Amino acid sequence: MQTKIENWCRNNIDKVLHFIVGLLLAQLAYLCVWFIVLPLLIGIAKELYDKYVRKTGFNWLDIVATALGCMPIGIIYLIGV
Repeated sequence: MQTKIENWCRNNIDKVLHFIVGLLLAQLAYLCVWFIVLPLLIGIAKELYDKYVRKTGFNWLDIVATALGCMPIGIIYLIGV
């Protein structure tokens, strides 16, 4: 099982990075709850950059990975409130 996870992470490093950045940026929600949307906005901006500047296309799964990175902080925030 661990080998499968490691192989998936190697093959999908962009998704892993989106998750990590979403998780780290979502921690700004401790300052203001509205910062929870900041990672999503940055993720969408990055995908638009990829589509129009880098010409590599817009990937919705990257946005999903970013949103999944925000979820643990959102859950912790909701439980703590």
